[in-house]
Parts: sequence; structure tokens; C-alpha cells
Amino acid sequence: MLKVFRHRQTLIKVVFGIILFLTVVSMVVYLIPGFTGTSDDPTISETVAEVAGEKIRTFELQQTVTQVSQANRIPSEMMGLYTSQVLNDMILEKVSLREARRLGLQVAESELATRLHQIPDLFPGGKFVGQQQYEDMIFGRFGMGVAQFEQRYRYALLIEKLRALVTDTVTVTPEEVRTAFQNDNEKLVVSYAFADPSELKKEITPNDATLEAYYQKNKSRYQVPEKRSVKILWLEQQRIRSAISIPESEIKKYYEDRKDNYRKEERVQVSHILWKATDKEPAKLAEAKKKAEDLLKKLKGGADFAQLAKANSQDTTTAVGGGDLGWIVRKQTVPEFEKAAFSLAPGTLSDPVQTVFGIHILKVVAHEQARLQPLEEVKLEILNLLQEERVQATLPGQAEEAAAAVRRAPSEIEALTQKYHGIFLPTGPLAQQDLVPGLGQAPGFQQEVFSLQKGQVGAAVPVPSGYAIPLLADILPPHQGELAEVKDQVKSDYVEEQARDKASTKSKELAKLLEQQAKKDLAKAAKGLGLTVKSSDPVTRDGAIPLVGKLTELDPKAFSRQVGEVAGPFSVGSGQVIYHVDLRLAPQEEDFAKQKDQIQERLLNQKRQLTFSVFQDDLKRKLEASGDLRVHRDVLTRLTQTYRPSS
Repeated sequence: MLKVFRHRQTLIKVVFGIILFLTVVSMVVYLIPGFTGTSDDPTISETVAEVAGEKIRTFELQQTVTQVSQANRIPSEMMGLYTSQVLNDMILEKVSLREARRLGLQVAESELATRLHQIPDLFPGGKFVGQQQYEDMIFGRFGMGVAQFEQRYRYALLIEKLRALVTDTVTVTPEEVRTAFQNDNEKLVVSYAFADPSELKKEITPNDATLEAYYQKNKSRYQVPEKRSVKILWLEQQRIRSAISIPESEIKKYYEDRKDNYRKEERVQVSHILWKATDKEPAKLAEAKKKAEDLLKKLKGGADFAQLAKANSQDTTTAVGGGDLGWIVRKQTVPEFEKAAFSLAPGTLSDPVQTVFGIHILKVVAHEQARLQPLEEVKLEILNLLQEERVQATLPGQAEEAAAAVRRAPSEIEALTQKYHGIFLPTGPLAQQDLVPGLGQAPGFQQEVFSLQKGQVGAAVPVPSGYAIPLLADILPPHQGELAEVKDQVKSDYVEEQARDKASTKSKELAKLLEQQAKKDLAKAAKGLGLTVKSSDPVTRDGAIPLVGKLTELDPKAFSRQVGEVAGPFSVGSGQVIYHVDLRLAPQEEDFAKQKDQIQERLLNQKRQLTFSVFQDDLKRKLEASGDLRVHRDVLTRLTQTYRPSS
């Protein structure tokens, strides 16, 4: 129910989703230190595409691909695969903005201001956080200035207007809603036998002669890659931060300069029970009021509010938590709810309260008046913030200084670690894809290590927890692994392969036995092969079965099969599964009224998205046909190749 009361926040999430997407697919290069469009490197400023005279440069595309890969945790060696798609997204944005302007669509300053005003983080409680905090927030989240952010916001709103114009006439028919309801709610119950290789591994115990033969047959698979040992000076961010001393006077000044940030609004912690009904449903509304009055008597008699909320509240979001809405401030909920909540003393119950959502019973848990938090209450928070600011401002320079010191005296790296409040981290031999213990995922650091010569000191490389400076201690060249060296891997591969073969054999034997049965008895056939048969809960098209996953992904024909039919074997991971259709459950007609509006909204959104995508593609094709859109394939090919890992 809280999501209903905070309806403005839902709107903002949608708008911010657009902004975040456009920021990702159109980010300029301000996030790359020293990387600007005025570079002397011609490959950086090459034009990769032109949209009606507006150019997309390679540096823009490179940065965008990097941002997409970081946001989605895409390995660097796969980034080239996404380059063409990202470029297409950038082109579609420019094409859409061009069309919106051609149609005379505009975003007035008042519209932008209104939408910005609806962002809770910028206007908590309806009050602006202040220009400096606004600028800090935008730079911290998006890596850009306010002017650029607001321009990106205008672009998002302009495309939103274009999308609304294009999709305004899109509708969903009752037949489409009914079909979707049927597909969403039809269920199957199946029994299934899963030949699981992991269960069969215990049956496989190879001796040394077997492993020797397997190794000799597959010897080329057991190449040991180059490995490197390093000594690392690790400037761990938390450790550096804790060593920073902030004077009391600085903490006090920060507090005095920003007192408004520490003003707390009046707020109440409230729980509720809801019966949904509107003025347009008089019978339902009357029934809701009666239920509320009956339940209120039980509550006043000592019944547990949380338990009754779980059992009765039609606000399914909060019912599971006993009706708890958490803390709310004024103007956050509808007026009738707010008036009741803020007028109750802690621990008391309201009479039934009618709002646009239905009938509520409220219980106020706590009530805090507006106040200014004293310095002592927020001192630790300010200290942490100032320490973090100091770390962010000084750590890069400190890391460069430490790296220079290690280059001057590599043999003193351990002593220098102490000087710079770091951690000395020596490693054993590591391959390039191995994680460095302690550092976590740090591909840039591993790339740096594998670019060094023995005894050489590398650059200070950013890692998730700070900076790491490597000193390459030793290089172990790649070589053919001897059996003794790779025996564990050989055994694991042999057992894995044999277990897969056993699973495949068992599933084929099971399929043959079932073919011979007039009436399919999966349990009887599986028992003779030592396989266990399990029965699923009723599962929809989107539902998953343990070990099996989605039935429709396993077998696209699953919901067209007849009761009593057997299907399989199908591959599930490294195993095999055969299933029997036990029961088909038709949707409950009374659920249709409950789901109809939600299904219609979902289908409408899907149709609108498809319609707008087709519209954008059509715009793009027309520009290509007229020559106003050009993609320089040679430049794109070269750019894609830059992401390929070196052999």
C-alpha cells in the first residue's frame, strides 16, 4: 500500500529510468580523465556515424560501451560484441529527438522544473536541498554537471512526449486480455525423473591407470598458462580512511554550515489494515466498513494487530509485515490518511478511515516532532563523510606517490607499505584470469601485472577497495602440464564426463521402457533404473520446477501436451529429464476480474513499446534511404577490434 501512497515516487522511477538509460547510451567523455574531443589522436575523434549532419565520434561510442559494460558487469573481452548495439541505441536517440523537434514538441522550463521538483532526493518534504548539494548529488551519481544533467533530462522528457504521441492510439482487445489471462493462469502438474550426473559421480572411482590413459588421450587440454608472482602494496581505502584525523572544529563548521540538512520533519510510524473499495462500489464499500468495524472490536479487545493485518489486509505489500508502513511525513500520503495518522497518540487505534483506496484501520507506533538534530547525534555521520571526502581527494595522489617511491626502491616495498598505511600482499603464482586474494575482481590490475617485466614496478591501479601497486617477482612460462601437476583436474574431468554419459544412458533407457508401455507409468519404469520420480506443484508457463527450471523453456510444447503424455529426454545442465503430464488445471474464472486491469496495462505497455520501437526503426530506415544517416563501417570495425583480447 505504501507504493500507492507514494505514487509520485513511482513516476519518478520511470522518468529516472529513462534518464539513466539515455545517460548510459549517450554519455559524453567527461568521465574519462584527460580524455576530450580535442585529443591529437585521430582515432579518438573519428566519426563513426552521422545523423542529419550531427556526428557521433569514436570517443563517445567508446565511453558509452565502457559505461554499458561496467553497469552490466560485462567482461572487457566481450565489449566488442555490444559496440554495434550501443551505436544503434545512440543513433535511435538522435533520430527520435530530431523527429520530436520536427513535430514541434518542446519541453518548457516549467515542465522541467515540475518534474525535478518531484524527485524526493532533491526536494525532501517538498524543500530544495540547496544548489551545492544538488550539484554534488548529480556529479556523484552521473559524473556530470547540473547543466548537462538537465539537458539529458530534457531529452528524456522530449522522447517521452514523442512516445506518448506515437502510441496514443494503441489499444488492447478483450480477446487479447482473455488469451493472456488463460496463458498466465493455466497450470500443469507433472511428475519427472531427473538423471543427475552429480548424483552419479560417487559411482565412478577411476584408478591411476585409467587417469593416465585419459590424460594421454586428452593431453593437449592440460596446458598450464603463464603464471606470475607479485608483491603488492595495497592502499586499502577503509584502512586509509580510518587513519585520517578530522579536527573537531572542522566537524563543527561542517554542521553549522549545513544545519538545514539535519532538520527532521515531523513523522509518524504507522501500521494499517486495508479493505479495498471506492465510492463507485457502494455495496463493496459498505461491506468493507462493516468488516473494519468488526475487526476494530477485536483489536480493542486485545487482539494482535500484526496477526490480523496478515490475515485480513488487502494491501498485500504490507500485510506480510503485519501492516507496517514504516515512517511517513506530511504530504506523503492521501489527506484523510495523513489527518488520522498525525492525530493519533502512539499505541492507539483509529476508527475506520475512508480514503480513495478503501477503508483503513490505523495504529500509530511512534510520533516524532520536527526538530534539529544536535551535533552530537550526527557527529559520527559527519566524521565519516569528511573522511570519505578526504580519501577521495587525496588517495589517487597518494597512490601515485607510493608507486614512485616503490620504483625508486623496489627492495623496500614492505617498509614503504607501512609508511603509506597500506597492506603488503605477496602472492603465489597466479594466471591472468585468477583472482588476487583480497583484491577481488580487478581485471585492470591483472592486465597491468601481465604487462610487466620481472622486477619491474607497475602503475597504481584502481581496484574495488582502493589502489594496488604491483612489483613483479617471478614469471612461470606456459607449459604442457604433467599428469602429477594436473592430476586433480584430470580426475575431475574424467568423473564429470563419465557421469554425463551415465545420465544420458539412463535417460535413453528410461525413454525406451516408456515407449513399450501402453499406459505410461513413469514411476515404475524409473524405479528399475534407480531413478527417483518427483511430482511438481502446479506450475504456470512462467513457473519453475526445482532442478528442471521453466517447463516452457525445457519443452516449448509442454502446455499443448495431453494429460498422460510423456516427453523427453531433455537436457538440463549436464543432466537429462523425462516428464509425464499428470494434471492440467484451468484458470479460475473469479480471478479474471482481479487480474484483468493489470493484464490489460501490461499488454498495453508491451504494445506501446513495440509500436515505438517499430516507429524508431522506420525513422532510421528513412534517414538511411535519404542519405541523412551514415554509419562508417570501417571505423566501426576498427573500433570493435580494439576490444578483442590479444592472442
